[in-house]
Amino acid sequence: MFSRDSQQNRYFRMVHGAFESGWREANRILRDVKTIPFGWQQRKPQKCSVIIIGAGMAGLGAARELLAAGVPDVLILEAQEKAGGRVCTLPVEAGHIELGAQWIHGEDNPIYQAAHKHNLLSNTTSVEGLGPYLKIDGTELCSSLVAHVSHKISCILEDCEEFVNCNENYPPSVGQYLRDRFQEYIDCCVNDSPEDKILKWELFNWHLRFQEIDNSCTNLGSLSAKDWGKYKFTGGEDCINLSEGYSSVIDVLIQDLPEKIIHFNSPVKSVVWNENLPSKSAGNECSVFPVTVICEDGSAVCASHVIVTCSIGFLKANHQNMFKPSLPSSLTSVIEALGFGVVDKIFLFYDEPWWDSKQQAFQIVRTVPDKTDSEPKEADWWLNDFTGFDVLSHKPAILLAWVGGNGAVHMEGLDEDVVGEHCTNLLRKCVKNPETPLPKYIKRSTWFSNPYIRGGYSHTTSTCDKIGCGPKDLTVPVYCNIENSEKHPVILLAGEAAHESHFSTTHGAFESGQAQARKLVNYLKENENKFTC
Repeated sequence: MFSRDSQQNRYFRMVHGAFESGWREANRILRDVKTIPFGWQQRKPQKCSVIIIGAGMAGLGAARELLAAGVPDVLILEAQEKAGGRVCTLPVEAGHIELGAQWIHGEDNPIYQAAHKHNLLSNTTSVEGLGPYLKIDGTELCSSLVAHVSHKISCILEDCEEFVNCNENYPPSVGQYLRDRFQEYIDCCVNDSPEDKILKWELFNWHLRFQEIDNSCTNLGSLSAKDWGKYKFTGGEDCINLSEGYSSVIDVLIQDLPEKIIHFNSPVKSVVWNENLPSKSAGNECSVFPVTVICEDGSAVCASHVIVTCSIGFLKANHQNMFKPSLPSSLTSVIEALGFGVVDKIFLFYDEPWWDSKQQAFQIVRTVPDKTDSEPKEADWWLNDFTGFDVLSHKPAILLAWVGGNGAVHMEGLDEDVVGEHCTNLLRKCVKNPETPLPKYIKRSTWFSNPYIRGGYSHTTSTCDKIGCGPKDLTVPVYCNIENSEKHPVILLAGEAAHESHFSTTHGAFESGQAQARKLVNYLKENENKFTC
């Protein structure tokens, strides 16, 4: 093993080599920007060894891994005005709310460890799906029935994990498997009255909505049953809160990064790369800097490698125009096949709680829809795509509603006052109190409308099963062919969607960035002599 100092010296020799004068110019520019007066546009260097697109969890994981290995001249281009990506803590009266990532899931992962090291963890954890469960007419469902159906759903989903190693004879989707198995269960309930069976189906539909939000998909009929068992929990407590908000973790992850490594408000327009390159020994600079990243403001930076950490939602919308030439079909087919749904939150703020102090949530159970019903949608139809209202434990005068799918997309286009009115009208019916007050204001996320995110997080689809692809396939680097040399990894993708077992989590994104960075570090080590004079 090299020491960190010896690694850094080796990498400087390796990367600078025959083009040392070019690197000196790039470094001069980097030094200059440290003295730019406040308010001036920060200039980007002309060249660097590695460009990371995105300062979310994956981008920060990649940057920290590269810097720890001694790789010089790492640059992060972030489209938004802050780091964190889908982490977004919003300060509110004497506290905070999370518009993005809500919890740390598990303890054996780098995000929990960073939060623990810096004393950022709250002493509370959260539990989802707490009662009571209320119908639209205000009827409260029996808690034992609720628990019974919940247990049945959990058992079915646990059984679904068994298909993870099947190459054939697996269900077409999680939704289909759930429905078929639940129907089998209902058929066995010979002593149930017709009314009891209807109630069970209504609770079943509540769980469908919950799983659609939890998996960030519009319909469980498109969610892969084959890959359901690939998600791995990292142990310990789940749904772990942070005392000062999730963004406090971002703060500690960037606090020891080099000054000016992140360029904010720098959306990338295109990534131009060369498929075939001359030999490095020929002294052609394009063989050392085979990729150019062009930003929306017209600035361009040449690099040896690029790690792209954009969300799958962004890549779905932009990959065809972003990469020149296009990414290999082996990658584009995965980008297009993976799912990326919408998950939003709505926070309703009140002067004081109007509910009982022991109340923890209001879950909304709807009537099973009539498939023959062709009536036009009500104005508040989007409320069908959420499960209920949770009381925030650290801010007891706030209700939180999660909404997903098409309902979330529609909600983002409504005025905030309208959203508050729709939520209040529903609550008045469910709690049988027409005097239930309007919130004094609401705050909500709008992740679908964010052009750099376009949704919540990823899931593996039934389409992925059909064409035989998944998150792991996103991690295969794009290579340049260099004359008289082995292939050069020029573009690598990272993010929560690229983690085979920790997808949809912040630690999965961070670990994905680390893993792709390690590939570059290993490549540079193996090819050290080829970069030196």
